[in-house]
Amino acid sequence: MIARSTPWGTIQFGEAFYALSEPEQCAIIAHEQGHIHHRHALKRLAWLLTLRAVFRPEAFFAMCETQELEADRYAVERGHAAGLISFLFRSNLHVKSPGYPTTKHRLENIHG
Repeated sequence: MIARSTPWGTIQFGEAFYALSEPEQCAIIAHEQGHIHHRHALKRLAWLLTLRAVFRPEAFFAMCETQELEADRYAVERGHAAGLISFLFRSNLHVKSPGYPTTKHRLENIHG
């Protein structure tokens, strides 16, 4: 884990966060602030507590992907595009994880 936001509005950092460059760290913080601003963790928690995530996992993961792109846009709008792009280029461009868009999709989203 690099970082994650919590339903109560805090950001938790993993050890990998501290290996990033300063611009990448700032971009990750801004991305996580985007999740907090848009209340993404609360929305995910509501899906879990109501069991919608269990019975409609495809819809849950699609919502999570949309939230990741929204958090990326939040960071970019606050001037952290370069740090976010630098961070994303460290990732495999075509790997797909449930709830996350591919890095290629995220980069395309940043560039409009």
